[in-house]
Amino acid sequence: MTSFDELPTTYATLRFAGDRLDPDRISAILPVTPKRAHRKGETFYAGPRAGNLTGRTGIWYFDTCDVSSQDLVDHLRRIVELLYPEPGNADRVNRLREVMGGEHVRARVSCFWYGKPGARPPIVPEDVRAALTSLPAEIETDFHTV
Repeated sequence: MTSFDELPTTYATLRFAGDRLDPDRISAILPVTPKRAHRKGETFYAGPRAGNLTGRTGIWYFDTCDVSSQDLVDHLRRIVELLYPEPGNADRVNRLREVMGGEHVRARVSCFWYGKPGARPPIVPEDVRAALTSLPAEIETDFHTV
């Protein structure tokens, strides 16, 4: 459990999902190891409580929990840097679009933030929103205070 002094707590996730997704194709494009990746119908270990499960759909999932910043923008920029390794370099995004179109895959970026009472929730900057929307990735926010 996070102590009150450590708030806000924040992270972001990038997820690709689809019944025909081959997660190895996403891994071949993005230079990170996903936290979870499996095909539809494949058995995977979901943790000590859930044990082994069978995937209802294909998933490739990455999170920024290893980013030490408490600023959500730093977490979102980590994801944007995965997609665009240099400003104007859309090679990875173009390759991801091909996979998404060919395998009927959707992308989603989820933003999580948990702050102190009265704290103002963060704002997703327009340049980050534009970069993610151009993938296209749906942006989902989950912002709460104590």
